[in-house]
Parts: sequence; C-alpha cells; structure tokens
Amino acid sequence: MEWGADMPKKYIIFTLLFSVFILQASFGAAVSCLVIETGASGGSKSQYSAMWENSMMDVLFDNGHIVSNAPRMRLDRKPAASFPPEAEKDYQEARINGMEYFVIAIIEQGSGGVAQTVSLRLFSTDSQKMINEQVYAYSAPKSAREENENIKKAVSLIAAQIK
Repeated sequence: MEWGADMPKKYIIFTLLFSVFILQASFGAAVSCLVIETGASGGSKSQYSAMWENSMMDVLFDNGHIVSNAPRMRLDRKPAASFPPEAEKDYQEARINGMEYFVIAIIEQGSGGVAQTVSLRLFSTDSQKMINEQVYAYSAPKSAREENENIKKAVSLIAAQIK
C-alpha cells in the first residue's frame, strides 16, 4: 500500500474524528442513588435493601455512569408525594456536587419485613421533575442469585432513561 501526499492527512483527520466520537460516547451521566425503606419496622436495615442499593450502583456504573449514593433511610410509611420531602437534603447535596440525576428506590415492606413492592423513581437535578418511575413487584425467587438478576433487570429499565 502506497501512501500518497493526501493519505497521512486523511488518516489524521479520520483518527481525530473517530477519537472525538469514542470520547463523547464514553462519558456517562453523574447519578446519585437513595434507598428508602418503608412499612414494617425492624431493627437493622434489611439485606434486601442492601441488595437493591448494590444492584443500582452496579448497573448504573456498568452503563458508564458516575455513581454516588446517600445513606439508606427508613420511614414508617410510604411517602405520599412523588418526591419524598425526607429526600430533599440528599437531593440538594447531589445537585450541589454536580450530579445530573437522582434515583430513589422506595422499598415497601409488609408484615414480617418482607418486601411487597419497590418503586424506582428517576429525577433530574435541574428541576426535581420525575423523568420515569418503574414499580417492581416482589415475587419469591428460587435463589438469591435469581432475585439479584431480577433486580438488575428492573434497574436497567431506569438506567435506559439516563442520557
């Protein structure tokens, strides 16, 4: 293959354009996560909540996003508003720290501390407007591995809404 006078110039231009495209595609959004347990009160925070928190962080990170989290919190009952007022402090902290999105997982526990449903809510930190909500109904899995896979699928639906 012979290199003409224009070949190095074309090669350099192609390489620069390709590099810009790759770099642009490799940067993800900055996302902060918060897990809220509601319902039946128990002593310590549940392992189920920890599984949701870890799965959210894993899925979002695997999708190329910068991820942080706020400490899990427990409420006596499910918040009536789409954006729980109890999450305001964590939301403001995420916004101040440059996060673009705020994800809240509200885990509703029934009697015996067993989860009933999980509401995943995605908010923009620009306007506190809810972008999307997914509700995951708990069904007894065959194993912890199966439940973890189900959780990751549910979180992936929210992750797909982040641009």
